[in-house]
Formats: sequence, structure tokens, C-alpha cells
Amino acid sequence: MGHHNRHFSGDPYSLNGIWGPPTSAANFCEEDYAVTFYIAEFINALTNVTYIYYAFRYARNRGRNQAWNGHDLMSISLFLVGVSSFIFHTTLRQTAQLFDDLSMLLLGASFLLSVYTTNQTPVVQSLLATIICGGISIVSVIYLRTGNMVLHTISFGTVLLLTGPRTWYLIRKRKGLSKDKSGEKKKSSGLDYKLAKAGVLLVAGFTLWNIDLVMCSQLRAVRNYVGLPWAWLFELHGWWHILTAASAFEFIELVRIIC
Repeated sequence: MGHHNRHFSGDPYSLNGIWGPPTSAANFCEEDYAVTFYIAEFINALTNVTYIYYAFRYARNRGRNQAWNGHDLMSISLFLVGVSSFIFHTTLRQTAQLFDDLSMLLLGASFLLSVYTTNQTPVVQSLLATIICGGISIVSVIYLRTGNMVLHTISFGTVLLLTGPRTWYLIRKRKGLSKDKSGEKKKSSGLDYKLAKAGVLLVAGFTLWNIDLVMCSQLRAVRNYVGLPWAWLFELHGWWHILTAASAFEFIELVRIIC
């Protein structure tokens, strides 16, 4: 399931927003311009602040222990996801959707670069960085030219599938190197917890996103019944933003420890 085969458009106010009629290939279950004519999907837009919050929270946490050089690709990418997704859900324009999806690929690329280039020789690091950046660039260009959301979904899913096992391996290796140090053992156990937490948050967010797609009519009925502000709790795509932002933060913290 994915937003490439579900499209919710034609809402009563969808043609009255200041951004004009929606042109994006994706249109989610939240009723368009129901709250304000300035924001197409109100909750779906505002919940992107979570990505921005966690991007700056990481920068603050890093600053407690060491200077943050301002070039952290993971936290910068997370910030860009928040900004681009906010613009997309505010306007529902196709160009904004493309940049939103590309920011996700950039975030995935930053994860791959972090976990695959660590503990490698400079030559291997350069080779892997070239392969990763080249692959993401090719996919991004094709996606920009075609707008094929299936390609984006498969690409992003592949990035996650490649990131998980390598991260698990790095944790196992770290445990092996510190097996005689009880303090390090305890710390390494916390790494497993962080990886599991990031995974659970991601799966929970993905599940709610798909429920939002499959059960849109039922959710809209519930929202109409309970009324505002409680109806906003049932905007499940917004929860996807919140949960995946928390998942990304946990993973970034984990990667910075093991790398």
C-alpha cells in the first residue's frame, strides 16, 4: 500500500485555497483547506515541525559535548525533510511533492554514507561514497523526470533495508571489541535498544499512514463525530510525521555513537 495508488481529492474547499487547485500526485485523507485557505492540509503541514525540532535538538545535544561544525548531513537532511514536507502539505503542488520526496532520499543517503563508510580505508570510503551518491543522484534525476512514486517508494525502502543490517553489524562489532569492559557492555546494550526503538517507531508510523489511506472514509466519519480539536488526533498521516521524526532522531543519535 502507498500513496501512489490512493488519492483523496475533490473536497468542498479544495479549489478555494490561495495556492490554487492541488496538482500533486499525492493527496492524503485530511480534508483540503478545511481549517484555513492558507494551508491545504493543516495537521499534515504543522506536524512537520517535529522534523525541524529534532534536527535542532540533535545539534543542541552535540554542542554539549563538542563543537557542532554545521555540516552534519543527517541533521541537515532531517531539517530539509521538515521544510519541504511542510511546503508540500501546505500547497499540494507537484513541484513541492517532488522536493519533499527528494529530501527523503537525501536523508536516506546520509544514513548510508554514515554507516557504510565508517571503519573503512580512505580508498574504500571514497569508492562507497561515489557509489551511494551516484546511485541516489541517478534515482533522483529519473524521479524528477518521471514523477514515478513507485520508483521513489522502492528506492527509499531499499535504502532502509540496506541501512538496518549494516547498523546491526556495527553494533555487534562494537560489542565484540568491548566484551571485556563491563561499562562498555552496558553502553552497547543501549545501542540495541536505540536501534529497536527507531525500528518500532518507523513501523508504527508506516502502519498509521496506511490505515489513513485504507480507512479514510471511516476516519473522516470519526472526525466529523468528535469535532475539533479532538478530530485532529485522527489525522493519522500527521502521526506518521511525528513518529518517523522521532525514529530518525533515535537513529541519528545511534549512528553518531557507533560511527
